[in-house]
Amino acid sequence: MKIKNQIAIGIVCIFLGIILAMQYKVFQDSLAGGESLFKKQTDLTNELFVLREEKQLLNDELNEVRATLLEIEEAASKDNAIIKNLKEVIREYEILAGMTDVIGEGIVITIDNPPSDQLTEANVVNEYEEIVKLVNDLNAAGAEAISINEQRVIAISEIRAAGSAINVNFVPQTTPLVIKAIGKKGALEGAITFRYGQATRLREANLLVDVKTLDEVIIPRYHGLVNFQYVKTVEEE
Repeated sequence: MKIKNQIAIGIVCIFLGIILAMQYKVFQDSLAGGESLFKKQTDLTNELFVLREEKQLLNDELNEVRATLLEIEEAASKDNAIIKNLKEVIREYEILAGMTDVIGEGIVITIDNPPSDQLTEANVVNEYEEIVKLVNDLNAAGAEAISINEQRVIAISEIRAAGSAINVNFVPQTTPLVIKAIGKKGALEGAITFRYGQATRLREANLLVDVKTLDEVIIPRYHGLVNFQYVKTVEEE
């Protein structure tokens, strides 16, 4: 009987030992799993921190790129303004030099010889000096562009008698002479048609003179060559 009790107690102890061993294993596994989860959480936290830092760096780079782009756009805008101003200056000098076709209000003066059936020696060529004075009067009245028979009159133009013709820019011109001028049309007309004006003088010389003011006068560019051999710009110190 005593032996049986001891055997039973031994079996119970073995069984309890097995249960305790199993519980200990489960506890160990649970502890290991907890450590693994904690490690994962720590890793994720570190990765999140790194991503946040990278995001901030990218934002900083993006802001720098935007600032650089803004500087480029502002510089381009300034360059465009400078280029526009330069083009305007070049355009004004081209007009002044007669190197471009121009249009504007002004005056057209037609000068011709009298009909051949009239007994007179009046001839446009004989009055070329009066025509030169007429061109000077137009300039003095504010003419911004002048042409004679589509020959643009510029600073180096010559107007002179050459045989039976009048040369303008070394090109012989036949009658009628059509002189165009762009400027304030009323001022231009008044400068040559007053009592002692050149239009009056040419009429007194028995030439046919017709003066018209127009809202639109077209004058072509100078087609000759300008070659400066002696004049030079003065260098500023």
